[in-house]
Amino acid sequence: MRRTWLLIAGALILSTGTAAVLWLRQPSFSFDSLIVAADRGDFSTVAPTVRHLRDTTGGSAQADVLEAILLLRGGRVEKALSLLAGVDQEGPLRHVVMRYAGESLHKLQRLGEAARVLEVLVREQPDNVEAHRWLGATWYDLGAYNAAIVELEAVVRLAPDDYRPHHLLGIMYADFEQHAESIREFTAALKGAADPALRDSMLLELAKAHAALHEYQQATACLDQAAESGTAARLRAVCLLADGQTEKADEQIRRARQLGEVSPELAVLESELLEQQGDVGKAEAVLQQAIQQWPAWAGLYYRLGNVQKQLGQDQQAETTLQTWQKYRDLATELTQLNLKAIEDPFNAEVRDRLAVICTELQKPELAEMWKTAAEACRKGTTSPATTPTPQG
Repeated sequence: MRRTWLLIAGALILSTGTAAVLWLRQPSFSFDSLIVAADRGDFSTVAPTVRHLRDTTGGSAQADVLEAILLLRGGRVEKALSLLAGVDQEGPLRHVVMRYAGESLHKLQRLGEAARVLEVLVREQPDNVEAHRWLGATWYDLGAYNAAIVELEAVVRLAPDDYRPHHLLGIMYADFEQHAESIREFTAALKGAADPALRDSMLLELAKAHAALHEYQQATACLDQAAESGTAARLRAVCLLADGQTEKADEQIRRARQLGEVSPELAVLESELLEQQGDVGKAEAVLQQAIQQWPAWAGLYYRLGNVQKQLGQDQQAETTLQTWQKYRDLATELTQLNLKAIEDPFNAEVRDRLAVICTELQKPELAEMWKTAAEACRKGTTSPATTPTPQG
């Protein structure tokens, strides 16, 4: 699971659908075009029109919507939501209000309310790509991944040239070790992504997924397209070691260290190489040192236990493998609770426990994410004073 900005950064703006088109006294501007300009944060274009609308009979609702969008783009989310809440919920601006209210609620981490508003919007406007995008982001942050996938797939259908839903789908599938699916999505995302750093990260994810499926030739092909990095060198070493090229694998492990790679995966890989080279004692030392740095990484204990058995250290091996079993059980519980979170998107207790387990597994970013999701689930019911109330 990764941060949601991967889904929503630079969101596309489509037509407001059933929102009434208001031709202003400036004949070159329609209300739809002004919404687009406001969404871009084009203050100089939109602000004069907002002032004009406030002086025009019947124009206050349009002025509030445009000002709210400008406030939202300027980071004043609560003020934006307050303005949107004052607009007639059954009037011609209903859907544009719901679309930006959903985004505002999401950014305020009022995820349950965001889901409620956006679910109604996608039901009433099934072709509203931004409604699907923000609803997908909301389900993602709540840990309801199956629901998030449905919305992301809707974005893919409605905006086939947009790489971002493919990118997040790839990350989600990778998190659940569904490697074939992650390969499919990252491959699709690469077709549209232009940022070099983002492309490199996706190529590394592709290489990792191919290596997990023992598709080492395909993994190497991905690495050949990526920029040189410690992670790329480590993944090259994985492919070389699997092919029996121990000397070249050793070179890549050293290169990975030179490029700043510091990870439990690298320690495990180095121990495997040392074991193949017959230096089991040094393999043990590498693993012991890594455990000092990553004491909750289960794979280190499994490798160390097997190395200790080879060294005749049966009692130590038994203790080490018991520790491995403890962390493996936590990882199993983590997977099971993830599935419960998917099935019950508003269960705060499940998310509280997920936060505790992630803390024990020394995954602070995931722990914080689940704490935030739990708090969002616990928040009270929608307040009419601050939140647009969807009908239907």
